[in-house]
Amino acid sequence: MSLEIAAFAPHPPIIIPEIGGGERERVWKTVESMEELGRIFSEKDLDVIVTISPHGPVFSDVVSGFHFSPLKGSFAAFGNPEVNMTFELEEELSKEIEKVMEKEKKPYRRLKEEDCRRYRITPELDHGVLVPLFFLKNQGVDVPIVPLNMGILTFSELIEVGKTLQRIFVDFPGRVGVIASGDLSHRLSKGAPAGYSPRGEEFDKKVMGIIEKGDLQELKDLDPSLVEKAGECGLRPLLILAGVLSKLGMGSRVLSYEGPFGVGYGVAYFCKGKITPPGLAREAVKNYLEKKEIMEPPSELPPFLKKMAGAFVSIKKPDGSLRGCIGTLEPTQENLALEIIRNAIQSAFKDPRFPAVREDELENLNFSVDVMHPPEPVESIDQLDHKKFGVIVERGEQKGVLLPDLEGIDSVEEQIEIAKMKAGIGGNSEVLLKRFRVERFIQE
Repeated sequence: MSLEIAAFAPHPPIIIPEIGGGERERVWKTVESMEELGRIFSEKDLDVIVTISPHGPVFSDVVSGFHFSPLKGSFAAFGNPEVNMTFELEEELSKEIEKVMEKEKKPYRRLKEEDCRRYRITPELDHGVLVPLFFLKNQGVDVPIVPLNMGILTFSELIEVGKTLQRIFVDFPGRVGVIASGDLSHRLSKGAPAGYSPRGEEFDKKVMGIIEKGDLQELKDLDPSLVEKAGECGLRPLLILAGVLSKLGMGSRVLSYEGPFGVGYGVAYFCKGKITPPGLAREAVKNYLEKKEIMEPPSELPPFLKKMAGAFVSIKKPDGSLRGCIGTLEPTQENLALEIIRNAIQSAFKDPRFPAVREDELENLNFSVDVMHPPEPVESIDQLDHKKFGVIVERGEQKGVLLPDLEGIDSVEEQIEIAKMKAGIGGNSEVLLKRFRVERFIQE
């Protein structure tokens, strides 16, 4: 199969360094996730990338695609014409799409340069294409592309177009990557670009939940009134992607979601046979229950699991209550895979707060893994953020650790207080503070 990887990626120009400047700090989750997405795509050794954008030429009756080369675009509309990109068209795949779509009478329109002149379309790549490809190109992904544009079709029609694309990609002799570009609700807060609607947050939660489950077919059942109130631009590219991924068994992983400017930015990818940190943790516990031994890591590990890092493994019951959590701030094993395996077993069987995990309850337990970034000292509480940073409190030999963004922790002060309690440090005692970031992997 030649369809190697697919992704859902946002396209706010503000995450481009030359455009966003200091404002990029407000979207740090999205920036970091897009950088990671670029690394993941670079590992796939792709031959072509197909993009699906909501901001190119959009027709009411067809999906369209540019069929000329070279393909150029810039951020001139955002005040930065010097930030520009050029790509070659993957002509073989482009011609096959046109041929098969015509043969199967699918709603598709090719756009050659003369067609652009006829329809008064600017023959340039839009920011829905340029923003994701900027991050991929920064990671060395520089391959021909096929840029497609969504159409204002029914949900079912969009999925059917995606299914046709899937057959084309599977038969293509090269390795294909697909990016559905889109932002989620533009109405998350007062002052948001499209005004405020309380249903914007509801829409984003539903869509990100569907992406996390990995079955994009559920998107077609979204309440039309909810979609209308959300004011989004990412649903139709996702519906085409739903068809592309139909019945391929690709697993999903959400890298991040945030909406600091009133617009929802979600980053996720889909690929087959991937080893995930939560999956590895679960397998380690299952293996220990069955064989009473520590399993060896899989022989073929993705690059990020070969690096050294500390990691915390958290196990929760179906109701969300904790069942075990143990980890390491710094690496103790030769790679992250071993770190996760060891800490999963410790969390399941050695956490003194809980009895050992039983075989009959494993199926219903949920695993998550926090991969640690190196801790850094802070001079004042103002440098902490309970959502963004974990905290370490130290007093002599006593040390307490609390992960970031935990349910029920609503302030930095509460975060520090609980970390002190875990270390057995008195509430009024002076402590040395450190902060750390984590990369959180949640069971899919």
